[in-house]
Amino acid sequence: MNLQKYINYIFIFVLQPFLFGQSFHSIGIAENYEAKEVLNEKQKDTFYYIYSYNNSKERVLVYTKSSSGTDGYFEVTDYELSKKTLNKLILTIKGSDDKSRQLEITFFDKDRSIDIDKSVFFLNDAYYSYLKKELLEKRNMSELVDVMDDFLLEDIFNLENLRYFSSKQKYIAKNFRILKAKMTTANAQNETIVTNWTIYYSYNKNGVLSSVEQKAKDEIRYTKTLINATKNILSYKIYRQIDERFSDDKKITMDLVQNKYSETGTFLQVGLNKETDYEKLISKSTHSVSSKIELSKNELMKIYQEMK
Repeated sequence: MNLQKYINYIFIFVLQPFLFGQSFHSIGIAENYEAKEVLNEKQKDTFYYIYSYNNSKERVLVYTKSSSGTDGYFEVTDYELSKKTLNKLILTIKGSDDKSRQLEITFFDKDRSIDIDKSVFFLNDAYYSYLKKELLEKRNMSELVDVMDDFLLEDIFNLENLRYFSSKQKYIAKNFRILKAKMTTANAQNETIVTNWTIYYSYNKNGVLSSVEQKAKDEIRYTKTLINATKNILSYKIYRQIDERFSDDKKITMDLVQNKYSETGTFLQVGLNKETDYEKLISKSTHSVSSKIELSKNELMKIYQEMK
C-alpha cells in the first residue's frame, strides 16, 4: 500500500433500468485521503473508481484512474457472476490484461454454509435463506461483498476494488448472523507456509455485529470491535496484521443509509520500519446515466471531469 498526503477516491455505481430497455445509473462518491509520514514531503493525488453494473448486479465493471497517471487512460476489471449448478455460482474476474481467474461459490443447505473459494461461512437460517435468494438466484454481487467485507483485501479473493459495492444488509437486518467462518491463507513470502484460520463473530443484544476475530491458536490476523452504534451510524476499531510484513490499525465509521464513510488509522511496514498515519473521508457524490455497461472513453472522461 502506498500512502500519500491527499488521495481522493471516486466511486461510481450503476442502479436501475429505464422503463423501456436497459440503462445504467451512476452515483459517484469522492473519498478524501490524507496521510502523514515523518521526514517525507507532503504529496497529493486523486484516484477515481468508476463502478458500472447491470440491473441485477450480476456483472460489475470497475474503472480505475489516478490523476497523476496517463491522461484519459482507465484500467478496468470485469466481475461477473454466473450460475454453474443448482447450488453453485462462478465469479469470473478479468483484468485489463485479459488474464482471468474464477472463484467458486457453493451453497450447502445441510449446515447453512457458503463456500467461497474454499473459505466457508456458516450462517443462521434467516441470513442463509436471504442469500440463497439474493445471491444464488438473483446473482446480486453486492450481497457477496457484504458477506466478505472484512476480507476483501485478501489476495486469495482479488475483490478489493468492490469494497464500496456492499449492500450493508448484514448490518441493517438485525436478525442476520454469520456464526463463524474458516479460511486458509499462504504466506506471501513462502507459499509452503499455510495457516488455517477460524473466524468468530459476535453480536450485541440489539442484533448489531459487535466483533470479528480471525485467529489460529495464539496468532491473530484480524480483529474488528464495535465502539459505537447510534441510529444508522456504526463505528469499529480494526486491526489487521499480515505475515509480520505490515499491520493496519484503524477506526472506521459508516452510515448505513447515506453514502458516508470515514477511516483513521496507522499503517506500519515492518521491514522498512515505516509508519504512516492516515485519514479517509467520503466527501462528494454525483449521478450520471449510461445506456450500456461498457462505458466509452468520452463517458469516462466526462465523469472524471465532473469529479475533479
